[in-house]
Amino acid sequence: LEKILFVYLPKCVEMSLYHRKVLERETEQVICLKRGSEGNKGRIKEKSLIAFVANGSILPRQSGNSALPMKDAVPFQSPKSMEITIQLRHRGSITGMGIRKGITLIAGGGYHGKSTLLEALEKGVYDHIAGDGREFVITDDTAWKLRAEDGRKIKDVDISLFINHLPNGRNTRRFSTLDASGSTSQAANIIEAIEAKSQVLLIDEDTSATNFMVRDELMQRVIQKDKEPITPFLERARDLYEKAGISTILVVGSCGSYFYIADQIIQMDNYCPVDITEKTRKLLKEYKKPDCKAEALYCRLKKEVYPLEALWYEGKITAEPVW
Repeated sequence: LEKILFVYLPKCVEMSLYHRKVLERETEQVICLKRGSEGNKGRIKEKSLIAFVANGSILPRQSGNSALPMKDAVPFQSPKSMEITIQLRHRGSITGMGIRKGITLIAGGGYHGKSTLLEALEKGVYDHIAGDGREFVITDDTAWKLRAEDGRKIKDVDISLFINHLPNGRNTRRFSTLDASGSTSQAANIIEAIEAKSQVLLIDEDTSATNFMVRDELMQRVIQKDKEPITPFLERARDLYEKAGISTILVVGSCGSYFYIADQIIQMDNYCPVDITEKTRKLLKEYKKPDCKAEALYCRLKKEVYPLEALWYEGKITAEPVW
């Protein structure tokens, strides 16, 4: 405590609050970054973008617990197909990668920079510090980074968009628990983001609950829909965008099902982004689309047993009926 009060603290004050100790150019840089931040977020919205990453940005960090840019890192360079030039306040014209509204996937092999890009986009909602390397990574300021949080507390959250008819009969329209599972915690996190008027969801497959994100064809056949209370995010992501205007940026490394609903797909290759949207769409024509027979059977049962639910499911009525 003595060292903090009489050695470290006075040195911090002297280096940061005395004008003679602060370089004029550095001060001007900080002021310009701060003043331009809000205006820059407005610029990307004008272009119907949800995020922008300037060419030359340094996204990798020195280590997992460091905020400093990595030395000799590969500078970011946008794919030509996604390159856009915008006018930024206090900076003028700047070119980089624009991420449009919709469903964007960030794919690629391990250690190639997928999560690094997502983390940079996550930090893009804040004002940046000069020298950070990510000064001109700009993200819609309503964006939320979401993950599964086993053990978190949930109080009166309506998670029925994703989870219904639990075996114990618990009400998922006002769901509460002191010890949430991975899937219920992630469902609650998304609903809380929607309630907070978020327009962009940032999700990493590595930190998500697998059963919440997807159910493959074999699993649907083995465990039928009426025995599974979870509606995967895969089945809701498209509707979230088309009906509520909520975009998703998702890091994927093992699940190919999301390719079928993606608007744009970025492959990270040695920290360099490559637009593989068209290439992937051509490949998808060669592969059989995941079987939706289990889902079709569920819809048929709903028409026979729950006709109002079926009408809501098909978008013919807007108010969701109560089960």
